[in-house]
Amino acid sequence: MILPRNLIPLLLIFSALLLSSTTSALLCPNIPPSDSVPKQYVIYSNPPGLIGGLLGNLLEVLDLLICLKREIIPLGFGVFDKLNGNVVIDLSYKGKPDCIYTGSFNDEEVKALREKSNVKFVEEIRNVKADSVIPPSIFKRSLRKRTTQTSAPYNLDRIDQTTFPLDGSYTYPDSAGSGVNVYVVDTGIFVTNVEFEGRASHGGTFCSNCTSTDDHGHGTNVAGIIGGKRFGVSKKSKLIAVKVLNQNGQGTSATVVAGLSYVITQHKNSSNKNTIVNLSLSSAVSSSIDQLVSDCADAGIHVVVSAGDKGLDACDFSPSTSPQAISVGATEKTSNSVASFSNTGDCVDLYAPGRNITAAGAGDNNALSQASGTSQSCPHAAGTVALIISKMGNRSPSSMKTTIVSLTSQNILTNAGGDPANPNAILRVPAQ
Repeated sequence: MILPRNLIPLLLIFSALLLSSTTSALLCPNIPPSDSVPKQYVIYSNPPGLIGGLLGNLLEVLDLLICLKREIIPLGFGVFDKLNGNVVIDLSYKGKPDCIYTGSFNDEEVKALREKSNVKFVEEIRNVKADSVIPPSIFKRSLRKRTTQTSAPYNLDRIDQTTFPLDGSYTYPDSAGSGVNVYVVDTGIFVTNVEFEGRASHGGTFCSNCTSTDDHGHGTNVAGIIGGKRFGVSKKSKLIAVKVLNQNGQGTSATVVAGLSYVITQHKNSSNKNTIVNLSLSSAVSSSIDQLVSDCADAGIHVVVSAGDKGLDACDFSPSTSPQAISVGATEKTSNSVASFSNTGDCVDLYAPGRNITAAGAGDNNALSQASGTSQSCPHAAGTVALIISKMGNRSPSSMKTTIVSLTSQNILTNAGGDPANPNAILRVPAQ
């Protein structure tokens, strides 16, 4: 859209006036004082049109900067350590500027924010944790420089065939996920582990008191299942650590939103659009997490998520409730049965092995780890998406979900009570 020449000076003058502190009293809403204890929220607003972008969005920023006396700081390493009652973090991603924030507000301030016409929601943050019912246990083992999959780990053996008994091998396409970037939004990755062969790297770190490395072990185990040389599904994929959970495997919906916003920006800036996000984590239903999953899908990013480990309905948790995600439940080790801990229900798209999964470990270059949970079933599906992309080409997230479900082994899965599971689909990788 081209503005009329005579309108441009007026808009510039009006914008300058808006930025003047002398006009702040005229622009600020009358927000009454509140005795409520401020809480942290995520604010998500829709961008206005072109003129609204010059006028209305400036008002939105001024509401935070001037009216609420907040300082807005950009997303970056260590930014969550600066978060206090006077600071708001801009969580916006490329293509959606000045639209996503997190900060602390009292009840009256929240009410005023919610009254803004372009604000979609203001949500109190949710606690988020890694989805491993049995956390990773680290052990050391000497790994051979060259390995064969003729004696494959049981979980890899399971996903290349329809049912038991297992044949002891893992067959997968030669392309093996080459040319695919998988962002592991988790506790980080111990990138120097020999399982990763130099294909793992640090991306962003978005949690309080967090270093860039994996000081918990969950993210390294997850990354090893996705793309480890011996224990991984897609052995040539690139693994990028986005740390949103701390050394205890805990974070918030705000740290997850920050991580996903970072991924969207990286995806938009890259010429390689073969992008996958693995979310092996869970919280109570969160509009902010689900919105960012939707935004990822809209950008062409494939999001694979864990169904959760409560043995309940996956629709009652985020991000497994998101219809744009591929939600993965867990199966047992020696049977075609849903794992006793796995969430189930209509929000689950398929199941994959989740009991006693061995993969790369943190803390030592030769470390391995073993864990159980839908956190472990989820990366099997993320690795499979990488295989599909490298063998069959990329496609839209909705088409990818259709493709991966069409490959599953169906009508052999039972739930904990022995009845047919719903959905009745066990992950299977594409043929060689």
